[in-house]
Amino acid sequence: MKMRKSLNLNASAILIVSIILLLFGLIMVLSASSVVAYSWEKDSFYFLKRQIIWVIVGLGMMGFFANMDYRILRKFSLTSILLCNAFLVGVFIPGIGKSAGGAERWFSVGPVSFQPSEFAKIAIILFAADYLVKNREKLGDISTLYPLLLVSASTIGLILIQPDMGTAICICLVLLTMLFLSGLPFFYLFILGTLGSFLAFIAAISENYRKERLLAFLNPWDDPQGIGFQIIQSLLAFGSGGIFGLGIGASRQKFFYLPAAYTDFIFAIIGEELGLIGTGMVVVLFFLFAYFGLRIAFQTKNDFARLVAAGITTLIVGQAVINMGAVTSALPVTGIPLPLISFGGSSLIFSMIAIGIILNIAMNRDKGKEQSESSSNRRRNSGTRLSGSLRNRRIKKANF
Repeated sequence: MKMRKSLNLNASAILIVSIILLLFGLIMVLSASSVVAYSWEKDSFYFLKRQIIWVIVGLGMMGFFANMDYRILRKFSLTSILLCNAFLVGVFIPGIGKSAGGAERWFSVGPVSFQPSEFAKIAIILFAADYLVKNREKLGDISTLYPLLLVSASTIGLILIQPDMGTAICICLVLLTMLFLSGLPFFYLFILGTLGSFLAFIAAISENYRKERLLAFLNPWDDPQGIGFQIIQSLLAFGSGGIFGLGIGASRQKFFYLPAAYTDFIFAIIGEELGLIGTGMVVVLFFLFAYFGLRIAFQTKNDFARLVAAGITTLIVGQAVINMGAVTSALPVTGIPLPLISFGGSSLIFSMIAIGIILNIAMNRDKGKEQSESSSNRRRNSGTRLSGSLRNRRIKKANF
């Protein structure tokens, strides 16, 4: 991966944090998957080898998107969301879509398959950022948001029926963050947040497996051998690890006790093998990612780039919070992987593409300065919440 531009502090920090998470993820994937890999494939390194291939591909994609002009992405924002929805429809077409675990989440062409829902996360961010910047002067009128909400609802709806509620929730959180930063009045934010929460609750109780996850979250000990089994095994892993852990490779839960030990529940194996010290390190790394990601967002001179950087930061860190919350029984289980650490190709590669974009923005933060300054003058005259003076106060207040 070659950077044509020199890395500044923010870009260097994001890159270093991401590489540490990737390398740590490889170690933990090997440890958490070795028993299953040997049982299934007679090769303890089977999942590690696949993860290394995805890391190499991801690094190449990250380098590509870090070195291109991020403003080009804006020209393809509408195309990307339309293509994404086409892929999301394609997963339901026999011969193209691939089913696993009762879910229709994979789009397959020949030997290549990926989850369009991972693509949707980036596509939604690009489309929303472009739309909100184009219509920033009219955000006081809720009808301005109708096209954005319609497109977003269609994408989220297709993801929900796969079913993949965890990804749908992540996208909603990202959209709310971007709407807030774009200057949408708080009243509208409250209405959209309340409506989204109500719809999420309806979706949670409308399917038996989602209802079971909710019940397991409320009290897993009601059915320790059924719906509460996975979360109980996860909590046992954390309890066994204590402060310092049992040591790398010494996990007992990976011996077929804890389901999804090397994917969605890898954080529990980290807790068991490395204890509170190891899990605390992971939390600190994602906190640093959030810190420097928001620095990049607030310091860039381009409004589109600001929203994209904030959206990507919310996406990566939000997924980490949801995953760690589910594994520790602080939140219901949603099936969200731990970014850059959990085993899985689609999540890893698209996460690294997103990181490449935020690195690009960090290295080109002065691009679009003139456009942003003239936009600030227009916003000041229109009196929207992102007027020049108020936006400057926000930036100074959040000047990390």
